[in-house]
Amino acid sequence: MANPVLFFSVDGMRPDGLQKADTPFVDQLIANGSSTLKARTVMPSVTLPCHTSMHRGVDVPRHGITSNTFQPLARPVPSLFDVAKDQGLKTAIFFNWGELRDLMEPSSPDFSYLYNDPSTAASDEWIAKMAAQHIRDNDFDLIFVYLGYTDIAGHDHGWMSAPYIDAISHADRCIERVVNAFVDKPAQPNILILSDHGGHERSHGTEMDEDMTIPWILNGPNIKRGFEITESVRIFDTCTTLASLAGLTPAKQWDGRIVNEAFL
Repeated sequence: MANPVLFFSVDGMRPDGLQKADTPFVDQLIANGSSTLKARTVMPSVTLPCHTSMHRGVDVPRHGITSNTFQPLARPVPSLFDVAKDQGLKTAIFFNWGELRDLMEPSSPDFSYLYNDPSTAASDEWIAKMAAQHIRDNDFDLIFVYLGYTDIAGHDHGWMSAPYIDAISHADRCIERVVNAFVDKPAQPNILILSDHGGHERSHGTEMDEDMTIPWILNGPNIKRGFEITESVRIFDTCTTLASLAGLTPAKQWDGRIVNEAFL
């Protein structure tokens, strides 16, 4: 059996914001893992289209989601969690923005926790608390944790403002809390931390580098240590790469590639 896979989406987290924030835990994951701060998201650089590409392994023209309002796909593409369900993995998702319910079929997660209010740092903290609790009590194979407050801080105060940077620092502590839930488990996870998009001023959605560039950070038993990924990474490579780490056969519809450069 493959090691568990745990991945975090920190909404709206720019790579330069991550570098500016106080993030000792994520910094350690970068130092001991494989990463790039030059990965690219998709257009429009908006939360639901970007997460759909992240989870379904295709670019926007293929899945057709162009706003934060979900429309059923004209030509369905299975998500990472749909494939995991079909292939017998035990899965869980923890999120604080309700629209992400449409990233997968309703029956695909074995456990789903939604606290539908990303407007405060306390909401991210609650998501981390619940994720840690359920990870300790269960043996999940694939876990997705979404932290939405960073994006709210960007919209309310501006990207790269002091409150926005503080929100990234807070996300670091939330990530640490979740990862530490694996301390007493025999199998340690392969971890991915990324964002759906960046932002500028108090908005995002454009082709500006500030909106399109995202961090993509891998760490775990099957990942190279202290390695900077030099190949180009797109957000829809996430789905295929995580499927490989989880020991899944990828869906034939996915266009993303496996970022093999980061693997041991």
